[in-house]
Amino acid sequence: MAASTTFATPFTATRPAPRPMTAPVWRVLIADDRRDTLQALRMLLDTQGFSVVPAVSPIEALRAAEAHPIDAALIDLNYDSGRTSGDQGFDLISRLRQMHSQLPILAMTAWATPELQREAVKRGARDLIEKPWDESRLVATLRSHAELGQALRKVSHLEAEVHRLRATATPADAGSFEQMRLIEVEGALVKKAMLRFKGNVSRAAKSLGLSRSALYRRLQRHGV
Repeated sequence: MAASTTFATPFTATRPAPRPMTAPVWRVLIADDRRDTLQALRMLLDTQGFSVVPAVSPIEALRAAEAHPIDAALIDLNYDSGRTSGDQGFDLISRLRQMHSQLPILAMTAWATPELQREAVKRGARDLIEKPWDESRLVATLRSHAELGQALRKVSHLEAEVHRLRATATPADAGSFEQMRLIEVEGALVKKAMLRFKGNVSRAAKSLGLSRSALYRRLQRHGV
């Protein structure tokens, strides 16, 4: 369910500076039963490099996640009038995690409590966004998780391709296969570092003993 009716708007006035108008970089699923909230988020995120996939119900959200490659999800916890328990959102988070085990999910509610936050994290959410939200924090948090989700999705595709090539390798391919294995190991290390530091390139590079530019080259090499 969207923000309490005591709020004039679902967001604060701390608006981030618009990014240059370019093609969307990240695709995010946003689920909320209020269309005005979805519209406000779309207007905010369209200027920040996001492509928004909206859903007004848990069923729509699951269908959208199945139909589109998603980098991150922002999920409201309540969808029926009068509901504040968060149960609908918790169930949606669990089902999204079953569909896409590495998908970064952010929970969102106007009824935040420590208990709700703990349960959201237990179900698989990485963070909880409170309504009314601070726009700069929301954009920064969503961008960080979308970057991570996009990296993990690309690495997953790369690993699937490596496994496919491994299954069809012949003895004559031994040298190439060994090189492939080394590339796979490097890709796995890059993936783990990005996961550990939640997409923070500077911290991931430091943990790997690399410069930022060297890590960016490896991210590009592995399609991350």
